[in-house]
Amino acid sequence: MRWSVRIRRTSMKRLARYSMLIVLMVACWVGTADAQTAAGAAADGWYAELTAAATLGHRSDASVGGELGYTWTDEWQLVFEVGRMDNVATSALDDRAQIIGRAIGASVSTVQAATYFDAGLKYRLAPRGTWRPYGMLGLGAARVKNEANFSVNGNDVTNRLDQFGVQLGSDLAGSVTKFFLTIGVGANRPFGKRYFVDLSYRYGRIFAKSGAIEDDTGVNTQRVQGGVGIRF
Repeated sequence: MRWSVRIRRTSMKRLARYSMLIVLMVACWVGTADAQTAAGAAADGWYAELTAAATLGHRSDASVGGELGYTWTDEWQLVFEVGRMDNVATSALDDRAQIIGRAIGASVSTVQAATYFDAGLKYRLAPRGTWRPYGMLGLGAARVKNEANFSVNGNDVTNRLDQFGVQLGSDLAGSVTKFFLTIGVGANRPFGKRYFVDLSYRYGRIFAKSGAIEDDTGVNTQRVQGGVGIRF
């Protein structure tokens, strides 16, 4: 079971990295394309976008997701995004696991995956050449899955912790839904008739939920993100 979890996590990282590479290649190609392409782009309306990101913080990992939006006015867009950050584990989670690790003489590793969604607004500034910058704000929720693994002499004993008189709580082995806030800045550029590339930085705050986890702490997330989208 542990092997399958590691394989899935590795596959997600590779998918995000390859997707990010594709986005950057498209962005470079777009940057050298004829400027007349932008003039021939389709009128704004609904759009959909696939995204990939590198996540930064106490643990660096990857994220994949999608975004759906509607251009309300020339400046304002309604936006909804959903995605998964593979590991946003904090030092607080490590410290909790280390308390048990020291007690039973085990080495520890932690993973804190977050599946999130948020809805909000984008405000688009005036175009800068063929790129159009924007700022965004979104509110939603994140389903945070905590996982702590313990090894003694190289052997995984996570599923045998009861032999050490230990039972993990939801702070180290469980899922909790928490309030999620996203603030971002970025820019996008059209290519072809209906397509565009989108490069952005997005800060997220997963708020603490002390009612579910005693002395819970919030999680700050950062995504350096690229996306490819279509207007329809």
